[in-house]
Amino acid sequence: MPPKVLLTSVFKPFAVDDIYSRKESIMELYHNQLTKVQGIYSLRNGYDSYGIHVIAQNLGIPCTTLDFPSQKRLIREIKKGYDYIGISSIVHNFQKIKWMVAQIRKISPRSQIILGGFCATIPNLKTILDVDYICIGDGITFMRELLGLPTEFEFKNPDVGTRFFEILGMPVFGIPRFPQIIIGLGCSYGCDFCSPSHFFGRRHIRFYKTGKSLFKEIDRVSRNFGLDFISLLGDDNFLIDLDRAEELRQCVVQSGKVFNLMIFGSADKVIDFGVEKLAEMGVGTIWIGREGLFSNYPKNRGIDMKALMAELRRYGIKTILSSILLLDNHTKENIREDIDEHLSCRPATSQFSHYAPVPGTPLWERMSKEGRLIPGIPWEDMHAFHEPWYYHPHFTVQEGRDIQEEAYQRDFHELGPSILRFIDTEYEGWKYLRQSDKAHLRARAEFFAQQMRLYKILLAAMDYLVPTDHMRELVRNVRKKVEGDFGGTNIFHLTAAGALFLSGRLREFRNRHWGDVIQPPTKVKYYRPSK
Repeated sequence: MPPKVLLTSVFKPFAVDDIYSRKESIMELYHNQLTKVQGIYSLRNGYDSYGIHVIAQNLGIPCTTLDFPSQKRLIREIKKGYDYIGISSIVHNFQKIKWMVAQIRKISPRSQIILGGFCATIPNLKTILDVDYICIGDGITFMRELLGLPTEFEFKNPDVGTRFFEILGMPVFGIPRFPQIIIGLGCSYGCDFCSPSHFFGRRHIRFYKTGKSLFKEIDRVSRNFGLDFISLLGDDNFLIDLDRAEELRQCVVQSGKVFNLMIFGSADKVIDFGVEKLAEMGVGTIWIGREGLFSNYPKNRGIDMKALMAELRRYGIKTILSSILLLDNHTKENIREDIDEHLSCRPATSQFSHYAPVPGTPLWERMSKEGRLIPGIPWEDMHAFHEPWYYHPHFTVQEGRDIQEEAYQRDFHELGPSILRFIDTEYEGWKYLRQSDKAHLRARAEFFAQQMRLYKILLAAMDYLVPTDHMRELVRNVRKKVEGDFGGTNIFHLTAAGALFLSGRLREFRNRHWGDVIQPPTKVKYYRPSK
């Protein structure tokens, strides 16, 4: 009999101030950190806990996964008497982990407990929590070794995805999950603040070693989900392996299919590979770590970030641009210059995180040795999108919090809602690529054209919803371009836009009086080995 295995995330609710969590711990990538202050214009979506699903899919024995259970639901599962219970968590959910471990020991004392995820890097964890194993690094190999299974395996991607909750405040029903492919782990660059890079030992672990094998999975997932928007996750710098990227590009072009892929890539590798090749591959969104005007990371040295962002926009590729605030050399005199430089790049979405020392990184070790970590800060308050937990030579904790809020507010109010920027970027891509001498890029332009006919609804709704005259001018400029080439709004567009307007105003009312937290749904999945 194979052992009974349960892999679980931490329990909900999230984004509340209680003994386990903080209201800043929002379980949404966009609303937490990319469209943080954008209110109803923020993209509201949730994700599967893909780490536990990847492990379960690749064990080859029966395994149960539990995403975002309530405490009551979690206890019900623990009572089933599992041989192994694995918990995945990030650092600021430490108090939830502590409660979960105590419950397992009380209810199912014979269960062996494995703790994984970034929470596993907390110093002296085994002296704090009564766990049997701590997994730092590749969880698949760790679990296979622990269960006595061969460490060699053929990777299989689980069917995981993104759920959209709302668009402009309107609940979304009937739209399937947007699929994700876990293509690898980590990055070999080893930036001092980067948890994923150091968690995996500064290695670039590739689950798909060739572009051909990755294309085969992209094609399978696209057909299975019925969608061409696919996120390639886990691999924090997809373009490190340029040969794999080139082979994938060739496969996509030869297939004649148009995909809309989201990847992570460093600026130096984007330049090495080429923006046009990214468009041919099907990249629709790329996350690039700008870090800062006054940083000195090799990946960004000598690169004109503003020109690179403009070139990506020309091909209709949306950018998530991340910058770091409160670098050691930031002062009150130069930090706004850094923010100005970021905004001048005109990214589709922005991340402004504090220079965040977390366990397992060189930054944590350095600041610890320098005595710069503020004593007594609970793990749940170590949240890079709230306030710093270290001493800075030029900023107080409150000033750090204020400058981050200012950066996000400026991004929203000066550049407009990210939804608007998405539309504008794809319009620019359509305008440029429709004239290409390459059939595959012209097909991509047609893909953008199909989207524009739907975007007219969003533009009409935003025209009335946006809170400032400047934003309304931005909306109308884009609306004028889109309607000039794709026709004006008809009765269908206006009716749908009216519904979005009403839902947006209702959501704003709810936000003011009851908050805007959306809890992720609980999901139980039973993995069984294929015959």
